[in-house]
Amino acid sequence: KIRKMVLIKSILIYTTCFSLLMSLFVFYILGVARYVTDFEENTCDMTYMFEYPQYVRISLGNEIEEQYPRYGLYAYGEGFVTEKLRRMYFSGIPVLFIPGNAGSHEQVRSLASVSLRKSLKGRTQFHFDYFTVSLGKDYSALYGGVLMEETVYVSHCIQKILNLYKTNMQNVVLIGHSMGGIIAKGSILLTSNINASVANIIITLATPHAPTLVLDSTLANYYYNLENHLSKIKDAGTNVISIGGGPRDILVTSLQLLDSTADINVLSTNIPDVWKSTDHLSILWCKQLVLSIVRSLFDSVSVSQRPPRISSKSEDRMQALSYHFYHRVSGKKLHYYKETIQFEFGGEWIEDIRRQYTWSNKNLSKRTSPIYLMIRLNGQPSQLTIDTINLESKDWLFICTASSIQNQSRICNWGWNLTNRTRLLPDPLHRLRKVVDLNLQEIKYPDATHIVVRITPDDLEKYVSVNVDLYSYDARLVPVKSSVPLLNSLLIRPQVKKSDIGHIRYYAVLDDSIDVITVELKPSECTNPKHNAIVELSEPWSIGVTQIQFFTDVDTGLKTMKIQTKSKHSNVSAKLRLTLYPACSYTINVQEGVAHGIAVRFLARAIAFSTTWSDWLLGGLNQLPFITAMFVLSIIPMTCGALAMLISVFLRFLNLTRMYEDYLEELLITSLQHFNWMGRLRHTKDNPKEHEDTRQKIFNHLLLFLLWCFTALPAIPSVLVWAKNFSYNIRLSTEDSLLYQSWIVLVACSTLGWLQIPPNYLGIRSRALASVLYFLGWITLLMGAATRPQFYQYYIPPIVAGATSLITLNFIIP
Repeated sequence: KIRKMVLIKSILIYTTCFSLLMSLFVFYILGVARYVTDFEENTCDMTYMFEYPQYVRISLGNEIEEQYPRYGLYAYGEGFVTEKLRRMYFSGIPVLFIPGNAGSHEQVRSLASVSLRKSLKGRTQFHFDYFTVSLGKDYSALYGGVLMEETVYVSHCIQKILNLYKTNMQNVVLIGHSMGGIIAKGSILLTSNINASVANIIITLATPHAPTLVLDSTLANYYYNLENHLSKIKDAGTNVISIGGGPRDILVTSLQLLDSTADINVLSTNIPDVWKSTDHLSILWCKQLVLSIVRSLFDSVSVSQRPPRISSKSEDRMQALSYHFYHRVSGKKLHYYKETIQFEFGGEWIEDIRRQYTWSNKNLSKRTSPIYLMIRLNGQPSQLTIDTINLESKDWLFICTASSIQNQSRICNWGWNLTNRTRLLPDPLHRLRKVVDLNLQEIKYPDATHIVVRITPDDLEKYVSVNVDLYSYDARLVPVKSSVPLLNSLLIRPQVKKSDIGHIRYYAVLDDSIDVITVELKPSECTNPKHNAIVELSEPWSIGVTQIQFFTDVDTGLKTMKIQTKSKHSNVSAKLRLTLYPACSYTINVQEGVAHGIAVRFLARAIAFSTTWSDWLLGGLNQLPFITAMFVLSIIPMTCGALAMLISVFLRFLNLTRMYEDYLEELLITSLQHFNWMGRLRHTKDNPKEHEDTRQKIFNHLLLFLLWCFTALPAIPSVLVWAKNFSYNIRLSTEDSLLYQSWIVLVACSTLGWLQIPPNYLGIRSRALASVLYFLGWITLLMGAATRPQFYQYYIPPIVAGATSLITLNFIIP
């Protein structure tokens, strides 16, 4: 009875533990799935062509065309513009687009078409000539053998483009998508025919400035050489802008988009009037982003030069680029702010001493004079946030000294302009929204008494509201609850913050260990049902990395936000900035999300092979290892070593399946013999040791097959490039020499049958071999802990080839 009770108790304990562990595992899987797939929808508008796009081929000369038959240079045109291009007549400012991994030259059409329409609609004194290069849709992100070819060809294209102009054209704008951004920098740094000064602006879109996969030494050496020459870009005064897509881009992470030499590193989620995450391809056609890029180039042109061209002064170009990618606070065209502004006489001055209030023109009659809202500076509290709706004035925020009297009230005659400290804020209702956050203790102007918001009569033509919030910073900090185990989270109530009506701004400072957070805003006591709130996640160590989430009356669910880049500085932390609807009270809950660093990488193209092999042929090759080895080895000098490596993997798989098939047959015969079901097998003796050796051989071959599959991964890009270029050249001449030699060793040892794992480790030589293999294994593991582990990936095949050679020598030497 006692045993029965103990047994029941044990079953209950084990069942409970198992159920708990399974529940935790299921929750973990669900969390991982949400972490990987929980991205905002693609809300970019599509760009459309008004006329059919045309691509006019430009010849680079017979010698270059014969040397690079797979590549081509084109000029983009539409309608009547195409006829001028066919006559090789170019009179604009040259822009060269370079596609990325497996990209097409036709991907330029969104940028080129929008730019063309802007120049025609605006009747500008200048226009841009867009050129694009076709690189044969090479897999430049996976196979380094094509990088230098593409780089040299693009440098020839730049020379040809500049020679097309009758005027003295000396500069070109380079725009590169994905690996095209790397090629753009390489074309002016790693070639001898041009230098860095030939490009005055380089814009990279979703470019991996740090590689994801380095499967051959050629790719690694290209990145190393490029890094060693990057200082020349700064010396030449070239402006570099790196733009990334943010969380939706799963091919290139935000951390890879950070370029150490770039003047501007920015995500599309942080660009004013874009505020949307783009995936790896939509970054080329996202209308909001394309418009920002085109406007920045137009504002970078100096019309005082004849003919107009991109400004020769780097600081002027940076002013235009920064305005559109960082600090745009007013119109769509670059606006220069005056340091001081004289106020108009006769305006209405309104001073409200409340700390939180909302002013609007809802019940105001039409005015012909401006309205000035005054906010008194009295030292307490120290923080001021002003949120405006539909305020279109380009100069609207000032600080002044109220020294004059009007209608028994103090007013200002002039003020210092603070508009350049403001910023645009996205609005769920698509209204023009401007906001400013001021630390009043840091504003140092002599005898300043008031902050002033100016509202012009033109602004009053439509509904305008101004929300003012004076507060202390510490009082607006929201606690961030760390993640806890499941049981604890069920028992402990999360810390929350309750806002009051009229409050606009709240903050949350994130600990350095936090990767993911969840934000919950529950509105209550709303006087207007059409409420909305905005949450911004900023990473101060990367100025251009900010994400935005909306809470509306129809979407109040939990929002997940992920840190895109990791801080390398201990004195800064990521920060949440919450903009609340002042007519609502909110319950704010910010909690650390549970996540792990998950590397999500996909190939940009999937290649499907449909090949049928005859069973008798495969069987024959398997039975004749010498002929098989000669056949596979003969493929190497005729095609490429990578192809032979993949064939050897396939043959090893066949060998493994045949061994397993024989083992099952022997196992079946033994079973029949045991039950005396087959008389002719009655006298056959079962040998358990023989079965044990067979199982060990199958296990050994399975390990070798898995090792072969892992080692052969760097061979896949080479085979893809060889197959794509087969019509031009049957031999892959750009194959990495280190990998090429490794493939020869691995293919020879595998197909000749010399690669055999010894059944035991008896003897000094076997023990020494085991020690060497252990050492090589540890070396491989330590490479993963290096500072830049991706640059050591291509060392795996040579290490495996060395280990294979030692195992083979141990087998063939008696």
